[in-house]
Amino acid sequence: MVGTLDDQGEDLEIKMAAGKPVTVVNNGALADSASRVARARMADQIIDELRMQIATGRYPRGSRLPTERELAATFGVSAPTIREALRALSSMGLVEVRHGSGSYVTSSSQGIINGSLGMLVQLEGVGVLDLVGLLQVLNRYAAELAIEHATEADIARVRAAAEATAHCTSLAEVSAAVAEFLASLAAAAHQPLLDGLCGFLVAMVVQLETGSLRARSAKFWAQWGADTAAYRLAIADALERRAAPALVAAVDHFHEVIAERIRQIPALRSARLSDPKLAPQIAHVISGR
Repeated sequence: MVGTLDDQGEDLEIKMAAGKPVTVVNNGALADSASRVARARMADQIIDELRMQIATGRYPRGSRLPTERELAATFGVSAPTIREALRALSSMGLVEVRHGSGSYVTSSSQGIINGSLGMLVQLEGVGVLDLVGLLQVLNRYAAELAIEHATEADIARVRAAAEATAHCTSLAEVSAAVAEFLASLAAAAHQPLLDGLCGFLVAMVVQLETGSLRARSAKFWAQWGADTAAYRLAIADALERRAAPALVAAVDHFHEVIAERIRQIPALRSARLSDPKLAPQIAHVISGR
Protein backbone atom coordinates (compact mmCIF):
# COMPACT_ATOMS: atom_id res chain seq x y z
CA MET A 1 0.00 0.00 0.00
CA VAL A 2 1.54 3.32 -1.08
CA GLY A 3 -0.81 5.67 0.77
CA THR A 4 -4.40 6.92 0.98
CA LEU A 5 -6.09 10.02 -0.32
CA ASP A 6 -9.81 10.68 -0.26
CA ASP A 7 -11.75 11.48 -3.45
CA GLN A 8 -11.73 15.23 -2.80
CA GLY A 9 -8.02 15.34 -2.01
CA GLU A 10 -8.74 17.21 1.24
CA ASP A 11 -7.28 14.82 3.86
CA LEU A 12 -4.09 12.97 3.09
CA GLU A 13 -2.30 10.14 4.79
CA ILE A 14 1.11 9.25 3.45
CA LYS A 15 2.95 6.10 4.20
CA MET A 16 6.54 7.30 3.99
CA ALA A 17 9.46 5.02 3.15
CA ALA A 18 10.54 5.22 6.78
CA GLY A 19 8.79 6.50 9.91
CA LYS A 20 5.15 6.78 10.89
CA PRO A 21 2.25 7.89 8.65
CA VAL A 22 1.87 11.66 8.39
CA THR A 23 -1.55 13.29 8.18
CA VAL A 24 -1.99 16.68 6.53
CA VAL A 25 -5.33 18.41 7.16
CA ASN A 26 -6.78 20.94 4.73
CA ASN A 27 -5.70 24.41 5.82
CA GLY A 28 -5.87 26.66 2.78
CA ALA A 29 -2.83 27.21 0.57
CA LEU A 30 -0.49 25.28 2.87
CA ALA A 31 -2.66 22.17 2.68
CA ASP A 32 -2.94 22.50 -1.09
CA SER A 33 0.84 22.62 -1.42
CA ALA A 34 1.29 19.67 0.92
CA SER A 35 -1.31 17.71 -1.02
CA ARG A 36 0.48 18.32 -4.32
CA VAL A 37 3.86 17.32 -2.87
CA ALA A 38 2.42 14.19 -1.26
CA ARG A 39 0.62 13.20 -4.46
CA ALA A 40 3.82 13.64 -6.45
CA ARG A 41 5.71 11.40 -4.02
CA MET A 42 3.08 8.72 -4.20
CA ALA A 43 2.93 9.00 -7.98
CA ASP A 44 6.70 8.48 -8.12
CA GLN A 45 6.39 5.27 -6.10
CA ILE A 46 3.58 4.03 -8.35
CA ILE A 47 5.62 4.87 -11.46
CA ASP A 48 8.56 2.85 -10.14
CA GLU A 49 6.33 -0.11 -9.28
CA LEU A 50 4.48 -0.17 -12.61
CA ARG A 51 7.71 0.30 -14.53
CA MET A 52 9.18 -2.70 -12.72
CA GLN A 53 6.09 -4.80 -13.42
CA ILE A 54 6.21 -3.89 -17.11
CA ALA A 55 9.96 -4.58 -17.37
CA THR A 56 9.64 -7.98 -15.71
CA GLY A 57 6.70 -9.08 -17.86
CA ARG A 58 3.94 -8.82 -15.27
CA TYR A 59 2.20 -6.68 -17.89
CA PRO A 60 3.44 -7.91 -21.31
CA ARG A 61 3.88 -5.70 -24.36
CA GLY A 62 0.56 -4.67 -25.83
CA SER A 63 -1.42 -5.76 -22.78
CA ARG A 64 -4.09 -3.60 -21.16
CA LEU A 65 -3.35 -2.25 -17.70
CA PRO A 66 -5.99 -2.38 -14.96
CA THR A 67 -8.44 0.53 -14.97
CA GLU A 68 -7.69 3.72 -13.06
CA ARG A 69 -10.21 2.66 -10.44
CA GLU A 70 -8.56 -0.75 -10.06
CA LEU A 71 -5.07 0.75 -9.83
CA ALA A 72 -6.29 3.32 -7.30
CA ALA A 73 -7.69 0.52 -5.14
CA THR A 74 -4.50 -1.54 -5.49
CA PHE A 75 -2.22 1.30 -4.45
CA GLY A 76 -4.63 2.96 -2.03
CA VAL A 77 -4.59 6.35 -3.73
CA SER A 78 -6.99 8.62 -5.59
CA ALA A 79 -7.70 8.59 -9.32
CA PRO A 80 -5.79 11.88 -9.93
CA THR A 81 -2.62 10.28 -8.52
CA ILE A 82 -3.01 7.30 -10.82
CA ARG A 83 -3.59 9.60 -13.81
CA GLU A 84 -0.42 11.49 -12.94
CA ALA A 85 1.56 8.23 -12.85
CA LEU A 86 0.09 7.05 -16.16
CA ARG A 87 0.91 10.39 -17.82
CA ALA A 88 4.52 10.01 -16.70
CA LEU A 89 4.72 6.43 -17.98
CA SER A 90 3.22 7.60 -21.27
CA SER A 91 5.87 10.32 -21.62
CA MET A 92 8.54 7.65 -21.07
CA GLY A 93 7.08 5.65 -23.95
CA LEU A 94 6.14 2.72 -21.71
CA VAL A 95 2.39 3.21 -21.78
CA GLU A 96 -0.09 4.30 -24.43
CA VAL A 97 -3.27 5.93 -23.13
CA ARG A 98 -6.20 5.34 -25.48
CA HIS A 99 -9.14 7.55 -24.61
CA GLY A 100 -12.27 5.51 -24.10
CA SER A 101 -10.33 2.25 -24.12
CA GLY A 102 -7.79 2.41 -21.31
CA SER A 103 -4.03 2.29 -20.88
CA TYR A 104 -1.85 -0.25 -22.67
CA VAL A 105 1.77 -1.29 -22.41
CA THR A 106 3.60 -0.07 -25.51
CA SER A 107 3.97 -2.91 -27.98
CA SER A 108 7.45 -1.84 -29.15
CA SER A 109 10.49 -0.70 -27.17
CA GLN A 110 11.82 1.36 -30.11
CA GLY A 111 9.96 4.48 -28.99
CA ILE A 112 11.62 4.30 -25.57
CA ILE A 113 15.05 3.99 -27.17
CA ASN A 114 14.37 6.80 -29.64
CA GLY A 115 13.20 9.16 -26.91
CA SER A 116 16.18 8.54 -24.65
CA LEU A 117 18.87 8.58 -27.34
CA GLY A 118 17.23 11.50 -29.13
CA MET A 119 17.60 13.61 -26.01
CA LEU A 120 21.18 12.40 -25.51
CA VAL A 121 22.42 13.30 -29.01
CA GLN A 122 20.87 16.75 -28.70
CA LEU A 123 22.30 17.47 -25.25
CA GLU A 124 25.77 16.29 -26.29
CA GLY A 125 25.69 18.06 -29.64
CA VAL A 126 26.61 14.89 -31.52
CA GLY A 127 27.61 15.39 -35.16
CA VAL A 128 25.73 13.81 -38.04
CA LEU A 129 28.88 12.06 -39.26
CA ASP A 130 29.34 10.67 -35.75
CA LEU A 131 25.99 8.92 -36.15
CA VAL A 132 27.11 7.38 -39.43
CA GLY A 133 30.40 6.25 -37.88
CA LEU A 134 28.65 4.57 -34.96
CA LEU A 135 26.11 2.98 -37.29
CA GLN A 136 28.98 1.55 -39.32
CA VAL A 137 30.49 -0.07 -36.22
CA LEU A 138 27.15 -1.54 -35.16
CA ASN A 139 26.27 -2.79 -38.63
CA ARG A 140 29.67 -4.45 -38.90
CA TYR A 141 28.85 -6.29 -35.68
CA ALA A 142 25.37 -7.08 -37.00
CA ALA A 143 26.95 -8.53 -40.14
CA GLU A 144 29.25 -10.78 -38.10
CA LEU A 145 26.31 -12.08 -36.06
CA ALA A 146 24.13 -12.46 -39.14
CA ILE A 147 26.65 -14.81 -40.73
CA GLU A 148 25.94 -17.26 -37.92
CA HIS A 149 22.35 -16.51 -36.95
CA ALA A 150 20.48 -15.27 -40.04
CA THR A 151 17.71 -17.56 -41.28
CA GLU A 152 16.86 -18.03 -44.92
CA ALA A 153 13.89 -15.73 -44.38
CA ASP A 154 16.20 -13.06 -42.93
CA ILE A 155 18.49 -13.29 -45.94
CA ALA A 156 15.55 -13.08 -48.34
CA ARG A 157 14.34 -9.96 -46.53
CA VAL A 158 17.77 -8.30 -46.87
CA ARG A 159 17.86 -9.20 -50.58
CA ALA A 160 14.36 -7.86 -51.25
CA ALA A 161 15.08 -4.64 -49.39
CA ALA A 162 18.34 -4.09 -51.29
CA GLU A 163 16.62 -4.62 -54.62
CA ALA A 164 13.79 -2.27 -53.67
CA THR A 165 16.19 0.65 -53.15
CA ALA A 166 17.10 0.50 -56.84
CA HIS A 167 13.53 1.19 -57.98
CA CYS A 168 12.36 4.13 -55.85
CA THR A 169 10.70 7.11 -57.52
CA SER A 170 9.88 9.43 -54.61
CA LEU A 171 11.22 10.72 -51.30
CA ALA A 172 8.75 8.57 -49.37
CA GLU A 173 9.79 5.42 -51.24
CA VAL A 174 13.49 6.12 -50.79
CA SER A 175 13.14 6.81 -47.06
CA ALA A 176 11.13 3.64 -46.48
CA ALA A 177 13.31 1.40 -48.64
CA VAL A 178 16.64 2.55 -47.21
CA ALA A 179 15.37 2.25 -43.63
CA GLU A 180 13.96 -1.23 -44.35
CA PHE A 181 17.27 -2.42 -45.79
CA LEU A 182 19.28 -1.40 -42.75
CA ALA A 183 16.57 -2.64 -40.39
CA SER A 184 16.59 -6.03 -42.11
CA LEU A 185 20.36 -6.31 -41.71
CA ALA A 186 20.18 -5.54 -37.99
CA ALA A 187 17.26 -7.94 -37.52
CA ALA A 188 19.25 -10.74 -39.16
CA ALA A 189 21.68 -10.58 -36.23
CA HIS A 190 18.94 -11.64 -33.78
CA GLN A 191 20.28 -9.39 -31.04
CA PRO A 192 17.52 -7.17 -29.56
CA LEU A 193 19.76 -4.47 -28.09
CA LEU A 194 21.68 -4.13 -31.35
CA ASP A 195 18.38 -4.05 -33.24
CA GLY A 196 17.09 -1.19 -31.09
CA LEU A 197 20.27 0.90 -31.27
CA CYS A 198 20.54 0.45 -35.03
CA GLY A 199 16.86 1.31 -35.39
CA PHE A 200 17.42 4.70 -33.78
CA LEU A 201 20.56 5.50 -35.74
CA VAL A 202 19.02 4.44 -39.05
CA ALA A 203 15.95 6.58 -38.43
CA MET A 204 18.12 9.58 -37.53
CA VAL A 205 20.50 9.31 -40.47
CA VAL A 206 17.75 8.69 -43.03
CA GLN A 207 15.61 11.51 -41.66
CA LEU A 208 18.47 14.02 -41.58
CA GLU A 209 19.82 13.13 -45.01
CA THR A 210 16.52 12.96 -46.87
CA GLY A 211 15.06 15.87 -44.91
CA SER A 212 17.87 18.17 -46.02
CA LEU A 213 17.07 17.36 -49.67
CA ARG A 214 13.29 17.27 -49.36
CA ALA A 215 12.59 19.77 -52.14
CA ARG A 216 14.30 17.74 -54.86
CA SER A 217 12.43 16.19 -57.82
CA ALA A 218 11.17 12.64 -58.30
CA LYS A 219 13.93 12.09 -60.86
CA PHE A 220 16.52 13.11 -58.27
CA TRP A 221 15.18 10.60 -55.73
CA ALA A 222 15.07 7.80 -58.26
CA GLN A 223 18.75 8.42 -59.02
CA TRP A 224 19.58 8.92 -55.35
CA GLY A 225 18.37 5.42 -54.47
CA ALA A 226 19.85 3.75 -57.54
CA ASP A 227 23.31 5.26 -57.00
CA THR A 228 23.90 3.27 -53.82
CA ALA A 229 21.78 0.20 -54.60
CA ALA A 230 24.85 -1.67 -55.85
CA TYR A 231 26.50 -1.36 -52.44
CA ARG A 232 23.41 -2.74 -50.72
CA LEU A 233 23.22 -5.61 -53.20
CA ALA A 234 26.89 -6.41 -52.46
CA ILE A 235 25.94 -6.76 -48.79
CA ALA A 236 23.04 -9.05 -49.69
CA ASP A 237 25.27 -11.15 -51.96
CA ALA A 238 27.91 -11.64 -49.26
CA LEU A 239 25.30 -12.52 -46.65
CA GLU A 240 23.75 -15.11 -48.96
CA ARG A 241 27.17 -16.75 -49.33
CA ARG A 242 27.78 -16.33 -45.58
CA ALA A 243 31.17 -14.93 -46.54
CA ALA A 244 32.20 -13.04 -43.41
CA PRO A 245 35.22 -11.04 -44.71
CA ALA A 246 33.34 -10.01 -47.87
CA LEU A 247 30.26 -9.03 -45.87
CA VAL A 248 32.18 -6.86 -43.40
CA ALA A 249 34.07 -5.23 -46.28
CA ALA A 250 30.80 -4.52 -48.12
CA VAL A 251 29.25 -3.01 -44.98
CA ASP A 252 32.30 -0.76 -44.48
CA HIS A 253 32.29 0.35 -48.11
CA PHE A 254 28.58 1.16 -48.00
CA HIS A 255 28.96 3.36 -44.91
CA GLU A 256 31.98 5.12 -46.33
CA VAL A 257 29.92 6.04 -49.39
CA ILE A 258 27.07 7.30 -47.19
CA ALA A 259 29.48 9.39 -45.10
CA GLU A 260 30.93 10.95 -48.25
CA ARG A 261 27.45 11.82 -49.52
CA ILE A 262 26.67 13.57 -46.26
CA ARG A 263 29.89 15.57 -46.56
CA GLN A 264 28.54 16.85 -49.87
CA ILE A 265 25.47 18.32 -48.14
CA PRO A 266 26.45 21.76 -46.73
CA ALA A 267 23.69 21.74 -44.13
CA LEU A 268 24.93 18.43 -42.65
CA ARG A 269 28.69 18.42 -43.26
CA SER A 270 29.58 19.90 -39.87
CA ALA A 271 26.11 19.97 -38.30
CA ARG A 272 25.63 19.20 -34.63
CA LEU A 273 22.36 17.77 -33.37
CA SER A 274 22.11 20.53 -30.76
CA ASP A 275 21.39 22.93 -33.65
CA PRO A 276 17.78 24.19 -33.24
CA LYS A 277 17.33 23.97 -37.01
CA LEU A 278 17.52 20.18 -36.76
CA ALA A 279 15.11 19.94 -33.83
CA PRO A 280 12.01 19.26 -36.00
CA GLN A 281 13.72 16.32 -37.72
CA ILE A 282 14.87 14.86 -34.40
CA ALA A 283 11.35 15.29 -33.00
CA HIS A 284 10.04 13.40 -36.04
CA VAL A 285 12.26 10.42 -35.18
CA ILE A 286 11.41 10.50 -31.47
CA SER A 287 7.69 10.63 -32.13
CA GLY A 288 7.93 7.77 -34.64
CA ARG A 289 5.76 9.58 -37.17
